[in-house]
Amino acid sequence: MQFENATDEQLWRAIARNTNAITALINQQLELAAVHTISESIRQAKLRETNAERIGKLARNYQEYTAELRRRYSLES
Repeated sequence: MQFENATDEQLWRAIARNTNAITALINQQLELAAVHTISESIRQAKLRETNAERIGKLARNYQEYTAELRRRYSLES
């Protein structure tokens, strides 16, 4: 999404989607904590790495969206 051209509502919806996605990924990370076999451990390690990358991307998007809203509604304006 081009956040500069997005409406306020689109930005708020994107923030909500990112928050929900990050929450789901973190919950999945917590569920991966119980490892039983070496093959599960390897698979889970790869999944944790992928999840961490996705969480990082979602967090960057979140920061961009909130920065745009702050820019639009700065008290200094």
